[in-house]
Amino acid sequence: MEKILKLFRENMIIIFCVFILIGLGAWTHSKNTQPKSVAIKSESIQKKSESPKKEQNKLLMVDIQGAVKSPGVYQFKDGAIVQEVIKVAGGLTENADVKQINQAQKVTDQMQIIVPQIDESSGNISASTKATDKKVNINTAKVEDFQSVTGIGPKKAQKIIEFREQNGTFKELKDLTKVSGIGDKTLESLKDQLTV
Repeated sequence: MEKILKLFRENMIIIFCVFILIGLGAWTHSKNTQPKSVAIKSESIQKKSESPKKEQNKLLMVDIQGAVKSPGVYQFKDGAIVQEVIKVAGGLTENADVKQINQAQKVTDQMQIIVPQIDESSGNISASTKATDKKVNINTAKVEDFQSVTGIGPKKAQKIIEFREQNGTFKELKDLTKVSGIGDKTLESLKDQLTV
């Protein structure tokens, strides 16, 4: 036992150095492996944050009526145009008046597209679709009156009427942008169909 203690005392510095080296080695090893796990975590966080963006593609509800084979309400991705809506609705009927619609126009949410018909006997646009050429007065129109306006569905029409009842008549078309859901772009597409 005394020999062991003597040996221990004589070699205490060496034993102490060995322990320090072992501790330094373990510390260096743990330090080198740590950034990898952090990198993996940050990469997985980045992948998670990218995936919701892809899922958040805006969908638009569009109502198409008139001279199409399958009128109804259809769902489209943001950026769709009137021509795509017509295709999904089965295409135009034989008596559709394509000169009266802009097929390159981008669609908006809750937009209503009415494809006019040509009266086969006279070659003129029928009386029912002639009404769509008249401008709708936003200060006097009822919900039904807005049906002839491409881009205003029943919900937007109701919002316009409620705004008018609460705030008084519109002084100019630009005032429509104060109504929730109608921005400058929407107003631009509506201005030829509306009046004050």
